[in-house]
Order: sequence, then C-alpha cells, then structure tokens
Amino acid sequence: MHDCIFYDQEPVFDKISDKLIASGELLTRKKINILANSEYSQVKRSICKENQLLDWYYFYHGFAALDWYRDYQYFSEVECQYTKVFMSLNRLVTNDRSYRLVLVSLFLEKNLLDKGVVSLHLNDQGWGDWKAELSSADTKLSSYQIEFVNKHIGQLSGSIIADTDQPRGSLSADSGPPQLKFNQSALWHVVSETVFYYDKLHLTEKIFKPIFSKRPFILVAAPGNLAYLKSYGFRTFDRWIDESYDDEQDHQTRLENIAAEVEKLCNLSPADLKKMHQEMREILEFNFNHFYGEFKTIIVRELLDNFKGIAGQWNNGRVDGRNMDLSLLDFPTIEKRLLQ
Repeated sequence: MHDCIFYDQEPVFDKISDKLIASGELLTRKKINILANSEYSQVKRSICKENQLLDWYYFYHGFAALDWYRDYQYFSEVECQYTKVFMSLNRLVTNDRSYRLVLVSLFLEKNLLDKGVVSLHLNDQGWGDWKAELSSADTKLSSYQIEFVNKHIGQLSGSIIADTDQPRGSLSADSGPPQLKFNQSALWHVVSETVFYYDKLHLTEKIFKPIFSKRPFILVAAPGNLAYLKSYGFRTFDRWIDESYDDEQDHQTRLENIAAEVEKLCNLSPADLKKMHQEMREILEFNFNHFYGEFKTIIVRELLDNFKGIAGQWNNGRVDGRNMDLSLLDFPTIEKRLLQ
C-alpha cells in the first residue's frame, strides 16, 4: 500500500512531524512515504529527510486559483475605472500575519489611506485580536513595531472596512462581476501574502487576484517570492517601481521599502497614473493571458514530472520492499484531463 499525505494548502512547519506521528502510527509502520506540498524551504526538506518522506512539490494554489477564478476570463473585457491608487486587504492580523499591522501603520503614518482601498480587521471574531497580539509573548513583532502599531492603529476607532465587515473563509473563491468591479476599483494591488516571516517560497491564490483583474501588484511576502512568481513566466513592474524589496531580508526594512513605493505612487498626478496604466497594459494583458493559458500547462507538467521523479526514487530503493507500478498510470491521458 502506497500512502501520501497532502499538506499542500498551508506552509510546512516543524509541527507537521508531530501530526504525522499522531495520525495512526502511519509513520512508524512506514505507511506514509510521500509528502505532497506546495513550497520550497529548508524546513520542508529537513522534515522529509528526518521522516524518510519523498518530497512531491507542486503549485497547489495555482490549481486552486485557476479553478476559483475560471469565470473571470469570460467577463473581464469590460474594465472598470479605478478610483483609488492602491488596494491593500488585511484580514488576519495575528501570529504569522501580524506584519500586516505594521504595514497599515506605515500607510497611516504617511497619510495614504484616502488614496487606497484598505481593510484591517481588528476584532477577535475569528480574524485576530490585535491588542492580544501586541501583548503576546509569542508575537513576531519587535518592541519598536509594537510601539509603532500602538501609536497608529491605537488611534483608530475600529476596523478599517473595504468590501465587507464580516469576511468569511470562502471569500477568496467568490467570482462574478461585482468582485471584478471591486478588484479593479484601485490601480495597484498591494498583496499581503500568507508567508512573510519565514524563509519559504510559498504563494497562495491572493497573488492571482490582480493578475486576472489586469492590475499591477506589489507583493508583501517573504524574500524571493516575487522572483518565484516570475519563475512561472509572469512579468512584474520594475519599470515603474523599485522591486528590490523582494531581496530585503530584514522584515521591517522590507515593509518600509514597500510603503515607500506606495507613497511614491500616491504622490503621482492622475495624469501620470493614467499614463503609467497605459504604458503597462502590454504586461497586464500578458499576465492575464499567461494565467489562463501557458501557466496551467506549466504547473500540470510540473506536477506530473515531479511525481515521476519521486516514483523513480521509490523504485530505486528509497522505499524498502515495494515497487510503484507506473504501468498502471497513463500519464498522457492524465495530463490531457488535467489540462481540460
């Protein structure tokens, strides 16, 4: 029996080892042999090595985005006029997402909120209690950041609401003309990703929202993730902004660099923004067409090629006593069906 554990929706952390061991003695009986995942990181590689797991990487969130956002390719030709310079949506604000408190505090310090579509959910109704985060012994915020957030977020009377005051977990999967109109209500998207603090290459469906909306983006993520996105064939916007933030290892400096770029954009005149938008249309169209075209082929073939790779490791002795019979799998037919 060949068993694979799918841990492909969330980032992989050390705690997965405990979950594996607790899941019915599967590891100790050598019944789990493959870890399906959606990231590149040393932590994942170490977990696979320690638990004798074959590492099956594929871009899970690419597949999810293509499924959730499949309808946008049919009605996005009617473009809505933007009324704001940028959009920054920040719902979860605690634990690994606490950096978002700093990001919005920087926007507040620079008086940028009136130029943006910004959300920041501060209550504890499933989206994180920001005050508890600041007082937590486990917070990833520095003492300077805690003071900075208190100074700026503390002045707010409540959450900053953009689209809804009651966001739900499935909101990212919604699609339709109203969602597209909202996405296009700002020119630049400042995308707050799931992974920020960790040395991981891991992206979610969030980065594809500006792409199917034909909007430029700034990626707020861990270092190297903008280059990771580009490795899948997407183009970015270093002609108009400084994208060296993607190389910055210091978390506070990375946020400050991003906020500085947003401030520069907000200081442009409407005429300059319109000219910028016109100049980048070729890239916006390319990314849209690439997402609904070649990107799917890339990630489907990557999934299958990586599976063949771990199957080869399996049959070359990485898993004792059993072989994986690849003759049972018609890979051309599988690829054809995945590309439909």
